[in-house]
Amino acid sequence: MLSKIFTTVKYTLVSVNFLFLITGIIVLAVGSSVQSAYNGYHQFLSERFFSLPAFCVATGVIIFLVAFAGFYGAFMESYYMIMAFAGAMVLMFVFQLSACIAGYVLKGSTVALVQQQLLNTMDVYGSNLEVTKLWDEVQNDFTCCGVLNSSDWLPHLHTEESFGLPISCCDHVYGTIQTFNCNTTLAYTTGCSDAFGNWVKSHAASIGVAGIVLVIMQALAVVGALWLANITRQERQFP
Repeated sequence: MLSKIFTTVKYTLVSVNFLFLITGIIVLAVGSSVQSAYNGYHQFLSERFFSLPAFCVATGVIIFLVAFAGFYGAFMESYYMIMAFAGAMVLMFVFQLSACIAGYVLKGSTVALVQQQLLNTMDVYGSNLEVTKLWDEVQNDFTCCGVLNSSDWLPHLHTEESFGLPISCCDHVYGTIQTFNCNTTLAYTTGCSDAFGNWVKSHAASIGVAGIVLVIMQALAVVGALWLANITRQERQFP
């Protein structure tokens, strides 16, 4: 009976570690994709948005290596390898739980952080080419204008009387040959702190979801590893 239980736990742990290998690759991919998506908007995002994906990438690599060791230890029934795997999983559990908490805390404050960064860059629109291009790209891509609304631009551009706005604030047909003036009447009604901020928030949330799935799998893997290690020790009479 004990032998059947041992075999069941062994192959269950082998299967879990195989899934864990795949999960490590997925976490690595999620972290890389989020970091890649954020890289184009470096001026509008604080460093907190880049540290979390970087941590996710590093975690994915470590998980892949640790899971491979656990896979080998379970298959070869190596007591010391299984115990080393269980210890590493406990540490990874703590790190991953911290990443989940950080991801959801960051998600909750995303719009406020983005809003502050957007406000800080409005004064250099037109004088700083990188910021100007980035503002135009964000307003075009997310069909938004200003931080909260289009009127945010007026004091920064000194156009309180003419109500003039950046062309990217208005919907215009590319290739049309005509004079076009963008103003508050024609501008997009959505502020970029909401449109762009919600996009950033969704990417931060994806890290949190990946972390929760991983934490659950880690807990199962640790329990299975400790059980298998205990049975292996009894059968082989390790000290």
